[in-house]
Amino acid sequence: MSVHRPDSRIGSLDDRVRVYLEGTLGFSLDSFPSAGIEARESSARTDKRDDRLCVVRIGDAALATGIPRVVAAIRPAFECMSIEELFSPLGLAELSRAMQPEDAESLAHGFDYLLTSRKDFRPAEMAHGVVPLTKSDIPAEQFELRMSERRESESDDFVWAFACHHDDPDAVATENALFGPRCASIAIVIWHAPELAGYGLGTDPPFRGRRYALAVVSAATEFILRQGAVAWYQAYTTNIPSLRIPRRLGFTFAWQTIWA
Repeated sequence: MSVHRPDSRIGSLDDRVRVYLEGTLGFSLDSFPSAGIEARESSARTDKRDDRLCVVRIGDAALATGIPRVVAAIRPAFECMSIEELFSPLGLAELSRAMQPEDAESLAHGFDYLLTSRKDFRPAEMAHGVVPLTKSDIPAEQFELRMSERRESESDDFVWAFACHHDDPDAVATENALFGPRCASIAIVIWHAPELAGYGLGTDPPFRGRRYALAVVSAATEFILRQGAVAWYQAYTTNIPSLRIPRRLGFTFAWQTIWA
């Protein structure tokens, strides 16, 4: 009988992160493969977009959890690929080819970063003013969503995002218009667990590359750490400007994720 000896990086994970990952995958991290790729059906997965498949790679091992039809479809592809091939454009192409079109339409690959301690945080020098947004600032169209993302302990007013507003009289927000005509960038704080928070980040096209996103993520990160929680940053592997942000703020690369 083989004995699992998970990558040492799994053993060093912060307990707050470990609990979340185990809940997400539906398996104890002690059962994580020691190397290579394993695919398992999991009751933690649902037949919803972005939740049908979750593949987490930590070191030289990856665990894929999914609903039955997705696991059955991808298992042959896993068996003929190395872990390096899987977490590459080739891997995504082969998974997409194996899966049903409606299952593969949201297939994506991201890098995940963690910041667990304020001593490791390197706050950005603020070139732009950042303002916290509270319950009264939530757009009516997003009220239920933002309420569902708040920390469980928040019952009254709470901070849910940090925003930068530009002063260009000729520019009007397009992608961020819901948050105001002058919203250059916004970092929404999304509580995935009582002690773990991530981000919903959006920067209006004319203001990208001008440190607005860095400013709002820095402010949001400081807020999360002050709550005694872990900050978790995830971005698509193709989004280079976004991936630079956690590295500048002191985050540590933790794992890779494929989801669908």
